Amino acid sequence: MGSLQEQLLKAGLTTEHKAKVAKSEKRKAQKKKKKGATSDPSDLQKHIEQTKLEQQKKAEELNKAKQAELKEREQVARVKQILEHHNQDEIRGDVTFNFTYENKVKELDVNEQTKKALSKGRLAICVLEGQFYVLQDEPARKIAEVDEKYIVFHVEDDNSGPDEDDPYAGYEVPDDLVW
Repeated sequence: MGSLQEQLLKAGLTTEHKAKVAKSEKRKAQKKKKKGATSDPSDLQKHIEQTKLEQQKKAEELNKAKQAELKEREQVARVKQILEHHNQDEIRGDVTFNFTYENKVKELDVNEQTKKALSKGRLAICVLEGQFYVLQDEPARKIAEVDEKYIVFHVEDDNSGPDEDDPYAGYEVPDDLVW
């Protein structure tokens, strides 16, 4: 016995032409299968949906990055505006005030009144783009709310009183002592 196709030809249920067409279609289907191409529309639809999801995720990530950059620029602009508006220009003097910035000791020439105000926490030193600004306590706190990295030197007011464990609590610091 031969194949089903031969049996159908002998019985007269099909023609020679239909048999050739069926054979060529079968061969084409096998070639597509070998190449990995699918004729199933659901697989194609899944691929399209997956591609769309990937593109949407990329767009969302890009949008988040742009939003973060915009927020950062907005913060810098706000800090710059506060610094320029509240900068104390009359602080210049002949007394050197030392403070640390990026693990280095920096100097700022100020007057005696400004030095006392800095040491008591009424004034603060801020930095933006390598330039130092001296601000009063209130604007410095506003800048600290935006980001602490702009505050270089600010003494927090400690009203808790003398420390009971301090062995030097009974001794006063002389007024003429210069650090």
